Amino acid sequence: MEIHTTTNKICYMILPQGIKEDLTAGLGVLSGRYGVSIVVIEDVDWNDDLTPWPAEGVFKKAKPFGGHADGFLNKLTNEIIPETEEHLAIKNAERTILGVSLSGLFAIWSAFNTDAFTNIISISGSLWYDGFTDWMKENTPSAKIKKVCMLLGEKEKNAKDNRMARVEERTLAAANFLKSKSHASVLFELVEGTHFSPIVPRLERAFDVVFGSN
Repeated sequence: MEIHTTTNKICYMILPQGIKEDLTAGLGVLSGRYGVSIVVIEDVDWNDDLTPWPAEGVFKKAKPFGGHADGFLNKLTNEIIPETEEHLAIKNAERTILGVSLSGLFAIWSAFNTDAFTNIISISGSLWYDGFTDWMKENTPSAKIKKVCMLLGEKEKNAKDNRMARVEERTLAAANFLKSKSHASVLFELVEGTHFSPIVPRLERAFDVVFGSN
């Protein structure tokens, strides 16, 4: 899905399948309000394309995480982004990547692995992921990053799975690492709700943080 404006600002979103259909009208409003083209990236293998290395699944009998983020980032930066911006006639793009849940993890990870993005938005990012905050300690984010917005539901730490229940402490740790390792403006904020629900207020808050005048 593409929503196009006349500015050079473009936000690439990777959204969970279950919420895409419910957001079409809302994304149009955000695009118009902030003057940002929005592209929702399709055909993503959620457990494999968005995870940086293999790990066990989190639910009983769940498929393991494949750890193919490198390959997907290569496709994103070398195929999807150039083709999209040529199609939309966007030059000198100011790019934002927005992810939710596992794609929120991918968005933060991408800040360390490409210079393609100016802004990073992670909504309910899966920063509990095995070894991720330890990995952040040993790596440096792109100097191109200007703003990072990390939003997390205040009830997410109550997850029944022990790994997922660490999400709040690890998201805070990730935000602190980004503050110490970059010159970016980094916001970590607890918001009402559970895992990426409600989503619309979080999208509105993230766009205001990244694209608003504040």
